[in-house]
Amino acid sequence: MSKGGAFLTTPFGVDEIFTREKWSDDQKEFFEAIQSFAKEAVAPRADDIEKLNEELTRDFMTQMGEMGMMGLDVPEQYGGMGLDKTAAALALEAMGVGESSSLMVTVTDHTGIGLLPILWYGNDEQREKYIPKMMSGEWMSSYALTEPGAGSDALNGTASASLNEEGTHYILNGVKQFITNGGWADIGVVFAKVDGDKLTAFILDQETTGWERGPEEHKLGIKGSSTTTFVLNDCKVAVENVLGGVGKGAAVAFNVLYIGRLKLGAVTMGGAKHVIKTALDYAKERKQFAQPLTAFGMMQRKFADMVIRCYESDTITYQSTGSIDAAVERYEEDDPEYYNHLYSVIEDHAIENSVNKIFSSEAMWINADDGVQIFGGYGFSEEYPLARLLRDERVNRIFEGTNEINKLIISGIAMKKAILEELPMREQILEMGEGWMPVADIPSDHSIVQEIKAVELGRGIVLKTLHELILKYGQDFKNTQFEIEAFANMVIAQQIIFSVLRRYLQLDEAYPRRDEVSSILKVSVLRNLEVIVSNAQKILRHILPEEDRKAKLGKLNEALTELDYHADVIEEQKMIFQLLLKRGTYPLND
Repeated sequence: MSKGGAFLTTPFGVDEIFTREKWSDDQKEFFEAIQSFAKEAVAPRADDIEKLNEELTRDFMTQMGEMGMMGLDVPEQYGGMGLDKTAAALALEAMGVGESSSLMVTVTDHTGIGLLPILWYGNDEQREKYIPKMMSGEWMSSYALTEPGAGSDALNGTASASLNEEGTHYILNGVKQFITNGGWADIGVVFAKVDGDKLTAFILDQETTGWERGPEEHKLGIKGSSTTTFVLNDCKVAVENVLGGVGKGAAVAFNVLYIGRLKLGAVTMGGAKHVIKTALDYAKERKQFAQPLTAFGMMQRKFADMVIRCYESDTITYQSTGSIDAAVERYEEDDPEYYNHLYSVIEDHAIENSVNKIFSSEAMWINADDGVQIFGGYGFSEEYPLARLLRDERVNRIFEGTNEINKLIISGIAMKKAILEELPMREQILEMGEGWMPVADIPSDHSIVQEIKAVELGRGIVLKTLHELILKYGQDFKNTQFEIEAFANMVIAQQIIFSVLRRYLQLDEAYPRRDEVSSILKVSVLRNLEVIVSNAQKILRHILPEEDRKAKLGKLNEALTELDYHADVIEEQKMIFQLLLKRGTYPLND
């Protein structure tokens, strides 16, 4: 699979997805090396990093630069390793054991939205000047789009830029807010409007005058990362530092956010896995009523659900990176249009990128909250790790576009792909007729035929609900946020069960934990199908006239009754927990 959104139209038995089980030996060794660095070098200094220690943070950035981590997916000619998006994601996941969200925020902002605009949109001179020193960790970068009056509505920013009389420099004025790395950055990618309406990106560096930094923000979490305002006070930027061309700022601003969302998904997925081990180690030692916490069913249920969320997050992360990598493989890096092709592929996967960002950040939040609950009163104490982790995690649902903005993206891109027929949605909807089950060749004697049918029915429900939304609203669908949110929830749930099912079907027959993965599959399918059905019913009850509503919801209920999908969730959770208890950490990383 190498087409964005293909999980919405790919029937059973067609194509495979990329999963963790397909990692090469080199990828496994790379993951282990980075995990060892995070555990042995970073974790012991996490408290020191938290003290807003610029010197220590820069030292770690230099070490990571020497390891190649500052440019995993940057071409070798600029000092990077030239690896694919999967390698970048697995490296970020591996850093989850480092116990320093602050360092990860600093590094991911630097290597993502701070660097990629220059790599993708810069000219040769700009790339050669900035990227090698960013790869080494010598120069720290930042990204300045948000303003005090323009957050999610970033295009309505008021920062201005005007060309001086000599035609040598642009003069920038305005204020940028919530700038990660703001107090420490050597480089800033900053956005301002030329002639009042041409949003343009500029590179600020050590030679720039009029670039002032505000005081450090007093934040709820990630206290070891720098966050300030940028004050542009007649800021003088050479014309050579215009990035991507005058008026091209929107493309520069938003295209880099797509891949940032996918990488944030990998970061939070790694963190969610580390929470499990932290909480389990405590629960095995902490006794109540003369028994360890792990002996109690309610605790076991929490741990099982933590594992399920991590497995789902892991699966959609690598399904997405694998699809992007497969699409990018068609292009040569020496092609002058390579970066145009690259960000076109990434933009095509906007649904997957946003799904990963939303689901993984929420999975991390729930796991962290459950971890605090398992620690009990100690979880609320700053002397224990879960309090800081919970505070640090909260920002991930705001970073890289709030989760609400990402739901707008999911629904908007799905509508676009349907209307423009970029995916065969219309064809499959017509094939279903009045029914809800897509046409698919499902063998009746398959060992998990019910799960296959449930996933296919979920896909049919998503497609037909989108069809009804387009019939009702057309292009105005983008203005109906109650419906957009509900539909986005359906798409997220469908990608999860599509990917988890494919991953199970692709397991080698000798895979030793097949039974436990089967348990995860069953619980995941049951829960996510419920999400799809409940949101579809909510939408259809709202948008359909009474006669159509009765007929169409009646047909949907008939399909659900015929499927009669059920799973013994309690028994499956018990099996998942026992595997976790046996292995002592998230048990499905190998």
